[in-house]
Formats: sequence, structure tokens, C-alpha cells
Amino acid sequence: MRLATNGLAALLVVTLPGVSSANDLLARAPQLEDVVTSALEEFHVPGAAVGIWTENGQWTKALGLADVAASRPVKLRDHFALRSVTKSFVVTVLLQLIAESNGSIGLDDPIGKYLSGVPNGARITLRELANMTSGLYDYSADPRFHAALGADLTREWTTDELLAFAFDDTSHSATNFEPGARYQYCNTNTLVLGKLIEVLTGATFDQVLRQRVLVPLVLPGTKYLHGARLPRPFASGYQGETDAGSPEPVVVSFSGLGFAGAMVSTLRDLGVWGPALATGSLLPPELQKQRFEAHSTSADPGSPVYDAYGLGMGQVAGWWGHTGEGLGYEAAVFHQIERNETVAILLNGSDTSDVPVRIFCRLLTVLGEAPAAGSGSVCAPGDDGVGRLKPAALAD
Repeated sequence: MRLATNGLAALLVVTLPGVSSANDLLARAPQLEDVVTSALEEFHVPGAAVGIWTENGQWTKALGLADVAASRPVKLRDHFALRSVTKSFVVTVLLQLIAESNGSIGLDDPIGKYLSGVPNGARITLRELANMTSGLYDYSADPRFHAALGADLTREWTTDELLAFAFDDTSHSATNFEPGARYQYCNTNTLVLGKLIEVLTGATFDQVLRQRVLVPLVLPGTKYLHGARLPRPFASGYQGETDAGSPEPVVVSFSGLGFAGAMVSTLRDLGVWGPALATGSLLPPELQKQRFEAHSTSADPGSPVYDAYGLGMGQVAGWWGHTGEGLGYEAAVFHQIERNETVAILLNGSDTSDVPVRIFCRLLTVLGEAPAAGSGSVCAPGDDGVGRLKPAALAD
């Protein structure tokens, strides 16, 4: 089932010339802004921070409102929730630990070697957890979790409490299929990997993340959270509408997302993380290369929209990165390795899924970098996400 792909993703896209000069990017700025503004209106998102970085210049823009009631506009330095972009950080830290273990930890080790209580733990490997082929049940799909979360959005959760919704098979099977049989996006996978990181290091994930990623890359606006509030300044999250027809603010404890989605960041930091993730600047080349061994996501109707998904990162139109969405926020960061270009998108609304990918695809068209029709990419002309819209989920 493993589909070998590389950074070029040559079978999926046609590489176009792209931005040739700083003046070229500047000339397209009005069109780029129009793309984002129209998407905010179309998908009822209050505000956004968007950036494009190329070797020939950059374009960053804050649009819309960070606080609807106060009419406060979004600023470039505002913090936004990353939701599932968190997964890309978790898998990167895991791979760092593997690289430094001198062979004592391997991607193809069963998770049961390190953690007890994981269903099929003697057979599910670390690789299968990282590339979403483990077959584990998604805790965030459990109706009992939805009921408990709805009863108190700001409740503080432990990882074991969240995993109990996935592993307790009295109301559902703890596994959906045999390990490695197919791709199915699952938040439980990253909860398990985050717990593994804490067991292997004897430290909290917050501590490990700061030491291994945030400090080396100088990401001062990026944090892993447990409570319900973002660091100031921040863009408030919105989902749905009030009776008066205004965007409905939503505040939820980041602990309910845990290792699957509890991080926040700024546009500047996300623009730094994109190339570090895609190029593997924090990892040995031989290990980074394995991140590009990816599976098509099209057969999983619950998956976020990617052309393919590898080890803790996905590919769209030949760009590698990660998306995140749910309960008030959506985000995406993608990097084109060969041209050294990065796009980061932060939104403070989540009424419709995969909005950042739709914006990303439209930005590529303006930049002259859209994949060819019929290429199979979700960004191919006329596809625009190939119709794979779904209600916004907790942490996809």
C-alpha cells in the first residue's frame, strides 16, 4: 500500500516557472489579496493572516477581524490555533529521537515495545502511527467524547482520558482494520506518539518541543497549550452564527486536542516552520527521505484534503506541509522544496473544512504555479478540492 513519492511529486504536478522577481510578486499582490478576501466572504471566515515567501521576495497580509465584537482587525503578529498542524511537530520530534537512538528505536518497531494498553500494540508500528495506517479508532469520532466536550468546552483533559474513548471497545471496535492495510486519518495516532515521546524522554512534550524545535528554529510565537486561551495578541476563534447572524465565538480547552492539535503560532513562525518541515533541516537526510513515502488520501472520506500523506506531513500539488482545522480555526503551511517557496495561511473561522487548501490552490493559480489539468492533484484547474467538503471536525 505504500506509494513512494519524492519532493518533486513528478507524477502529480507540472512544475511551472513561478515568481521570477520581487517586482513580479509585488505586481500580483492585488490579485493575491483578492483571492483571500473573496474566500473569507465565501466561507464566512472573520479574518486571516497569509504569507508567501520566495527567493525573490515575500508577500504577507492580515485581513478581516481578529475580534468581531470589538471590530479589531487582524494583525500579522496575532496568534492563531494551528489545530492539526501540531501533528507535523510531534512526528518531527519522534524522528529526532529515532535518529539519536543509535538504532535502539526504529520506525518499524511495534508501539507495544514502549507503551502498554494500545490495541494491536504488538503489531502496529511507529511508522503506521505516523503515516495514518494504524487502523486505530479515532477518539474524536466517539459520541461519548462529543457529549463530554459539549458539556464543558473548557474542561482540562489528560491524554489517557482521551485515549480511553478510542481504546474502550464496549461501544465500538478499538481498531478499524489491520495495521498497514490502508490509510485512514486518525487523531488517536498522534496522541499515542506524543505519549511515547514523553515516555522516551522523561519530560513533558512542551519541554521537549521547546528544546528540540522552538529554540533551534527561533519560533517565539509558537507554543503547545493546555488551557483555553491563546497568548496575546490573538485572533479569537469563530464557528457558526449567533441568533443575530454574527460569527459565534468559540473557546475550547486545547487539552481536548492534545498532541493531535494543541499548538498555536504566528504567521512569521509558521513561515519558518514550513521549510524546516519539508526540507528536514532538523533531521538526518536518510530519515527525512522516508517522510515522503506517502499514501493517497482520496479513499478516506474523513481525511483532510491532500494529494498524499506521508510521515506527519502531506503533499498538495508538489508542496509539502500540513493543514489543521476545527472549533474556530483553520491553518495550513506548505513548502515547495525545489523553488524554496513557502505559503502559510491562518484563519479564525471553521464553518467549512479545507478552506486553507482551497485558498492555497487559488494562490498557486495567481502565482502561475497551478498543476496541470488532469494531473490528479486537488489543485488541478476545475477541481478546487475535488468536492471533498465536509463539516468542520474537531482536529483534522
